[in-house]
Amino acid sequence: MNIRTHLLVILIGMSCSALAQDKIYKKDGVIINAKVKVVGTTSVTYKRYDNPEGPEYTILKKELVQIKYENGTIDVFERPDAKEGHRSAGKDGAKKEKFAQKYGANIISIIPAAYTASVDGTINDVGIGICYERALDERGHISFNLPVLVSFLSNNDFANNVVYNYTPGTTSYGTYYSWYIMPGIKFYPAPNIYRVRYSLGVSFFAILGSEPYAVYDNNNQTSNYNEGDHNYTMYGFMLSNSVNIAATKHLGMALDLGMGIPVSDNRYADNNGGLVAFNGPFIQIGLKLGYRF
Repeated sequence: MNIRTHLLVILIGMSCSALAQDKIYKKDGVIINAKVKVVGTTSVTYKRYDNPEGPEYTILKKELVQIKYENGTIDVFERPDAKEGHRSAGKDGAKKEKFAQKYGANIISIIPAAYTASVDGTINDVGIGICYERALDERGHISFNLPVLVSFLSNNDFANNVVYNYTPGTTSYGTYYSWYIMPGIKFYPAPNIYRVRYSLGVSFFAILGSEPYAVYDNNNQTSNYNEGDHNYTMYGFMLSNSVNIAATKHLGMALDLGMGIPVSDNRYADNNGGLVAFNGPFIQIGLKLGYRF
């Protein structure tokens, strides 16, 4: 074998060595080009591909999605709640596993307890409801959210204004309620693989309801008045914060805290029979118990 042949063999060997690298895929989306040395029980030891003579690094297996080796084989590391013996291989395995969601994209929840209170004290109600949520991207960072609440109006809502006295001297007004329909978008900083996630949401809300009113003669408020029920609507925007907890793969809960800002309202009838707008924001707290699939 002559010198040219030796040089050709060396160059080919160097080229193959340059192409030979392992890829370590982390759960946070980072891909490390490396040469894996040891895959232990709880950790992986590797050297950086661009510094093969440098120090060895160690990373915990629980931080990893998979390792794709230079020969094309793949090790997929099981996550909590994953099925026993779950493995993935092939060219598409890395991409699919990298963006796989640990939990389902759909959530149907009941809202067994909700409380709404306005800054000016004219809303002070408890309620119940349901909610549907669906993830819009593969990693679950953005989702569509649709809560629907029914809120039961309390006497405190009416007692702050004399025009609500159905009968002078009484404090009971019967049963009244309002519907809250609040479609919106939620943003999750963390991907859909963690048990506990925080979200920030923005939504449009519409409130539909009825309430009692009485319009009095300004000259004689005790004897000349008209009674009735006033149907009202309120529209606006809501900003919300939420802590979401996945107790199991399918069951979870969430605690929501939002602030609604009305931009259109015809709730109140004044003493002259006209309408007085609602001029303040309200706070809403809700507990959700959901099923994920």
